[in-house]
Amino acid sequence: MKKYIYMSLMMALMCVFTLSFSSCGSDDDDDKLPAPEITINEANIEGDELCTQADVVAKGRTASILMVIESKEGVVKMTRPVTDSKYIGVLNIDGFHVHTDIAGKNVVEGDVLKMTVTDAQGLSTTVQKSITEEEEEEEE
Repeated sequence: MKKYIYMSLMMALMCVFTLSFSSCGSDDDDDKLPAPEITINEANIEGDELCTQADVVAKGRTASILMVIESKEGVVKMTRPVTDSKYIGVLNIDGFHVHTDIAGKNVVEGDVLKMTVTDAQGLSTTVQKSITEEEEEEEE
């Protein structure tokens, strides 16, 4: 009788180990969503502000947005984390529009705006756009 109990216990343990090793380990990779996609439509100097307009496609909710302004040589002039609730924790941002105070930061036309969006999975995308002066609208 002890022999049958021992053999049954050994068979049960063997089944548990076999099933645990045969589970698919690569299934987790299939669940990951793609990294956010960013399109910066505008990065214009308007007086003492930088007007930034962009669109973000994030299949995972946005966790953070960081804007960095650098000189052409790569020297960081300023950083700005975006914390507005209409941009953080959402799936897609259609019409991202932020004005950043650049007074005294020596931001000039030709500097580079780098925008990094990180989603809830930790996936990040960074894009950049050259900063331009505001275009004057012609009156007809």
